[in-house]
Amino acid sequence: MDNYNFQLLLKETYDELSARGFETSRADWLLEDITRMSRTEIALNFQEKVPENILSEYLSYRERMYKGEPVQYIAGFAEFYGRKFKVNKDVLIPRPETEELVYQTLQKIHKKHLVLCDIGTGSGAIAISLKKERPDLSVIATDISPNAIAIAKENAKLLETEVEFLLGESLKPLIDRNIQVDILVSNPPYISYDEQNQMAETVLDYEPHLALFAHDDGLAIYKDILSNLDKVITQGGLVIFEIGYLQGDILKTYIQENYNIENLEIIKDINQNNRMIQFNWINQ
Repeated sequence: MDNYNFQLLLKETYDELSARGFETSRADWLLEDITRMSRTEIALNFQEKVPENILSEYLSYRERMYKGEPVQYIAGFAEFYGRKFKVNKDVLIPRPETEELVYQTLQKIHKKHLVLCDIGTGSGAIAISLKKERPDLSVIATDISPNAIAIAKENAKLLETEVEFLLGESLKPLIDRNIQVDILVSNPPYISYDEQNQMAETVLDYEPHLALFAHDDGLAIYKDILSNLDKVITQGGLVIFEIGYLQGDILKTYIQENYNIENLEIIKDINQNNRMIQFNWINQ
């Protein structure tokens, strides 16, 4: 096998990733995961020969990376809110923007022992992070995908977190069990099918479309949740949705025209894009 040191291995991988239009940081991320070394430790050992077992594993995995497979799926985990979550092709890779949804929700919880539900939990990243940050919360999470629920349950076990996971579409699992919640959060599928041609192939080819796309210009899941909110949420209950950056004003108008709410607000993310919409529900 070729005699690589760490510097040569990374440089070769950087060049190939750049030529294919991918971020070079993927090379570092994968090497850190395989070696269990920090970036600083790798830099301090730049001139050292890469051990045969590590080199063999890295060369195999980077071929998948060159084809566009997200490095999180290759490594089998993603970082979210300071923790590692298991991910695979059955769940969406948690995005940094969604960390802001967790943060925003935490800023709005002023009472203890409330019931919170995460709709469309995927890997469980939102629900588990909120429970870890606020152990007094009773946290429920739902998803339409049994495979996603299985991954979410694994993450809860790995992170020693007590979350109740329910299989089913939108609010149906709550309605069927007559569950009432004080806080409802959701990062639902919100991309219009018409936008597929604008998306990166690495997302389209590898991430689950069930977690990405929705009908009605991406608004279908929001409207479905809203239409049944009065059956599950307490008076004055808090609702926070992650949204597409172009959906804020449309969704705001729709909610104002059709529902009795207060404190409606669109919140921008760190890049100053509309990223969340929140309000308090007033029972009809």
